[in-house]
Amino acid sequence: MGEGRVLIVDDEEHIRDVLEEFLTSKGYSVFCAKNFKEVSKYSGIDIAVLDVRLPDINGIDAIHKIKDMFKNCEIIMITAFEKDAQSAVSALNKGAFDYLTKPFKLQYLEFMIAKAMGKVRLAKENENLKMSLKKLGTGFGELVGVSSEMQDVYEKIRKVSESDITVLITGESGTGKELCARTIHKTSLRKGKFIAINCAAIPENLLESELFGYESGAFSGAVKSKKGLLEEADGGTIFLDEIGDMSIDIQSKMLRFLEDSEVRRLGGNTLKKVDARVISATNKDLKSLVDSEKFRSDLFYRISIFSIELPPLRNRKEDIPVLAKHILNKIRTEGSKNYALSSGALKALLLYDYPGNVRELKNILTTAAVMGDEVIMYEDLPDYVKFGDENAFSGIDDKISSYEKKLIVDALRKSGGVKTKAAEMLGITFRSFRYKLEKYNIGL
Repeated sequence: MGEGRVLIVDDEEHIRDVLEEFLTSKGYSVFCAKNFKEVSKYSGIDIAVLDVRLPDINGIDAIHKIKDMFKNCEIIMITAFEKDAQSAVSALNKGAFDYLTKPFKLQYLEFMIAKAMGKVRLAKENENLKMSLKKLGTGFGELVGVSSEMQDVYEKIRKVSESDITVLITGESGTGKELCARTIHKTSLRKGKFIAINCAAIPENLLESELFGYESGAFSGAVKSKKGLLEEADGGTIFLDEIGDMSIDIQSKMLRFLEDSEVRRLGGNTLKKVDARVISATNKDLKSLVDSEKFRSDLFYRISIFSIELPPLRNRKEDIPVLAKHILNKIRTEGSKNYALSSGALKALLLYDYPGNVRELKNILTTAAVMGDEVIMYEDLPDYVKFGDENAFSGIDDKISSYEKKLIVDALRKSGGVKTKAAEMLGITFRSFRYKLEKYNIGL
């Protein structure tokens, strides 16, 4: 049985009635119009069966108009006159799917509509797949990546941005922990500032005053009172990077702030309520620091109510092309050149393991942009990135297939193994989904 929305456009009522009854019996949703003006009453049409001669317009001239009105619509031209057949053939060059000359067998029209619907479904499937990939995203907020690992990160950000609970972001240096924190803040309802502080970069005796502020005369050189960063972040978010380097004494004060939402400046006696969301980050194993009594267990559990782990770049290499494009676009806005990567340079970047993660990729591309021209060549890359033979790697297509396979496996996981649901999540037909399962040897 057929499926889809078919529009019959013919000025002969008898023809409309016969086609409507026949196609309806075959499972199609059928609509009729006696002239072109009535076509505008409808929406979502998949197939238009269009007479060449209409009372208000030449059917051939109506082809592009109907295609503009109905996305992905295919058009079958019909004519009762032999001499109009040549006009119908010329209509194929203007976008018609096929044509029929009256009288014709209804079964042949059914066959032709079924073929046209196959083309419509393919167009919709490709569009849905693009939308699915767009939904999955080349990025989220200030983060960039299409891998399933990053999609999981994006989903966690969406969930946690709806609340004000504390978040602990973990991951190796250079994975983008501050960008993740900024994205959480920007997607939340908080209207205040986002303030970041690197706990490892500030001496212990200064970190406390930076966080909590001080009153005039609190210490030598404190000639006037100053707000701390926690107060500055009132109504917003404070990001404590490398919190594992915070001293035990300041950890105690941070714990009290998290419990009471109150700040007492150094040298002061007044407590001030502060509504600042705390997001922390570390590249250290805080649990090990807790076990060795270098980090307070109560603070650890308080800051890690919700945790997000950022994957290293070597575990998500399918993100490298989009990351490289994003980085080169940023470099372009700072200069005057439009940068692009040669295939040789991209191959080398895909092979490298990035101990410094995304930050290192940015440094590599920035250096290469200085050394090269608008097209960054293999030779422009730092020596430690090169692998000797520019032709030693030919797996770009494998990378694309690997990404598609990961999308399918991820959809199966999220659907609990229900294949029809997984196909729906990806926006493709079940037949296409089964084909891809066989193609990638994923168990049926």
